[in-house]
Amino acid sequence: MKPILCKLYSDSVDFGRALGLAYESLVNGPYQFDSIAAWTKLSERVSQGVYMGDGLLLPHTRVPGLPAPLMTFVVAPEGFSGVTIPGRETARFMCLLLSPAESATVHTQAIAEMARLILDKDWKARALACKSDADVAALF
Repeated sequence: MKPILCKLYSDSVDFGRALGLAYESLVNGPYQFDSIAAWTKLSERVSQGVYMGDGLLLPHTRVPGLPAPLMTFVVAPEGFSGVTIPGRETARFMCLLLSPAESATVHTQAIAEMARLILDKDWKARALACKSDADVAALF
């Protein structure tokens, strides 16, 4: 699955700011959806915790009527600030995912694919070595 937006932050970035900019790219993406309702559901999910381990933040929700998943991927080698995660880990990646509410399978497959990438040490090292947004996009 190719992200709508790939972004590299060379310095630490506030999670809320990065999430908002990533969400805006999905709102302006190829599919129309109720952006206020989706943001409300996404905010609820974020409040429950979105840290998946191995440096990945995965804010996600299912959106009624969405014809296909929409995703953004963000790399912040210095980490995200303003987000609480367990232990001494640093969140360095964020995948924002909106999936069709009508298909739990599509949602689960998209999450599984992102988990597969993040667990690949070589892929993760390449992601952390990126120098530009285009380099991040080339990972996909």
